[in-house]
Amino acid sequence: MTMKQNRRQTRKYAFQVLYAHEFYAEPDAVTYPEDDELSIDEAYAQSIIDGVLKEKATLDEMIQLHSKTRKVEHLDKVDRTILRLAIWEIAVAQKPIEPSIAINEAVRLAKEFGSDNSYKLVNGILDGFVKGRA
Repeated sequence: MTMKQNRRQTRKYAFQVLYAHEFYAEPDAVTYPEDDELSIDEAYAQSIIDGVLKEKATLDEMIQLHSKTRKVEHLDKVDRTILRLAIWEIAVAQKPIEPSIAINEAVRLAKEFGSDNSYKLVNGILDGFVKGRA
């Protein structure tokens, strides 16, 4: 498996864990999926999960600045989770990734897990976020 696929699988895994956290007030209530066949970078997955959970309020503020039509708390849980993950990777991670890569991966997750128009919303908010940082 290539590094790109590994990172993609890792990101997908982290998204699923973070999405599960949307339904539980107590973080310890979330059980992590286990799959011996899953080839992920466990350290990177954990850094995403821990980082996003720790910085959730800050990430939501960043999202809100670029979500002109809806309040963050009213966004679909899938969309909100994807946006948090992508913005964390772009702006908060110790080793930030290229914004175009983060946006591409976020759009891919939105197409796989979100509603029909999720990818448009995710792309628009992330594009505004990246342009706002330039």
